[in-house]
Amino acid sequence: MFNFTVFIEKEDNIFISKNLELWIFSQGNTYEESLSNLKEATKLYLEDEEKETLLSNFKNKQYSLTAINI
Repeated sequence: MFNFTVFIEKEDNIFISKNLELWIFSQGNTYEESLSNLKEATKLYLEDEEKETLLSNFKNKQYSLTAINI
């Protein structure tokens, strides 16, 4: 199992989700739908790529997503 960092934002009436490591994007009418669509898009992407090489880059890394106020 691999963990990816996901960023979801609401833009007008849709939610846009982004897999920040693989730069895969998806959308949905709800937060949950957008996340589900991104999971499916990521799975499909990984089926088409050389999984061994691509995913070995993420195996033991940890990422953090945070915000700053200026």
